[in-house]
Amino acid sequence: MARRRAGERRALGLWTAGWLAVLLLIGLLWLGDLSLQWPVLLVPMVWALVAVRPRREE
Repeated sequence: MARRRAGERRALGLWTAGWLAVLLLIGLLWLGDLSLQWPVLLVPMVWALVAVRPRREE
């Protein structure tokens, strides 16, 4: 597997967090109760924060 640059890793992490948020929101609106289960939407937010954190270059 090829090593990715920091910018590529950041973009992939944000893309993944975005899609996760969209899919979770669709699932909550379709099957769940948004007023009760909204904390599950914090997961993609934390994912995005981890993706944009500064990293050391190896």
